[in-house]
Amino acid sequence: MSMFRGFRWLLLAAVVVLTGCAATGPRYAEVESNFPNLRPGYGRVLVYRLGGAGAAVQPEIKLNEELIGKAQPEGFFFVDRAAGRYTLTSSTEVRTTAELELTEGATVYVQFGISLGLFVGHPRLTIQSPATAVPQLGGLAYTGAVPLVAGQARSRQADAALPSGPAPGRASPPGQVTLDDLSGLLPAR
Repeated sequence: MSMFRGFRWLLLAAVVVLTGCAATGPRYAEVESNFPNLRPGYGRVLVYRLGGAGAAVQPEIKLNEELIGKAQPEGFFFVDRAAGRYTLTSSTEVRTTAELELTEGATVYVQFGISLGLFVGHPRLTIQSPATAVPQLGGLAYTGAVPLVAGQARSRQADAALPSGPAPGRASPPGQVTLDDLSGLLPAR
């Protein structure tokens, strides 16, 4: 009987690892209209992950070696950066990269996926067209750092207060906040 009990626990553990937990938060369809406006010279990188196997594996996503989020199942996040060339990376037992060109006013959609690996799933980063990505986003939960509330429109003044990375032509060291980053938080004169 103890062998049967051990098998049940093993089966339960396998189900938890394979299904994991889906991201929680407001859904894309509820907050998309509240995304902050892009500043001049900036573009947006939106990373999303559909559900599926390997949900317990939630690796970090980095843009030019700066941590920008985690690949949570059924979730998405975005960052705004100055137009230019960027390298998106993620790693488990292997490191995966995707090169992208960010243009002013445009959004680059990157789909995260997991394929089978020896010990841990291998991350996949696939740049998708808006025609492919946008229909997949509707039910995904927002997991990003920029505060978004379903049903509340953002004002242009609130957009200016959001951190959007270094100003075009300036590169802040990863993890450091500059005075330019904080200037948008000051009240208007």
